[in-house]
Amino acid sequence: AGPPKTVVVGGGPAGLTTAIALARRGWTGIQVYDRLAEPPDPDDDTVWGDTARFYLIGLGGRGQQALRELGVWEEVEKYATAIRGRKDWPPGAGPDGGVERLATHKPYTTMVLARDRL
Repeated sequence: AGPPKTVVVGGGPAGLTTAIALARRGWTGIQVYDRLAEPPDPDDDTVWGDTARFYLIGLGGRGQQALRELGVWEEVEKYATAIRGRKDWPPGAGPDGGVERLATHKPYTTMVLARDRL
């Protein structure tokens, strides 16, 4: 099932999901490469205590469902934080130049997760 060696480039959500899906189909010899160094332990609160320091990934309804189907949502959810909306800054805007968008019409709660916690 599958070639003897498979390389997945990118350790973000798509790359890790691809690696998991291939492994579940019986592929072996899967290696995931990312340009970033291996992240710290996801349970280390001295590293992960300040979410403002990290690139956050939004996990909407479809993302949460995909993770459920992979059987990993419960593990990911432990490290995710619920949000009500987001704030966007146009190019060149200062700290007070953002526009807040609240998401009250969605049938699910959007969650965010520090990318490196994946």
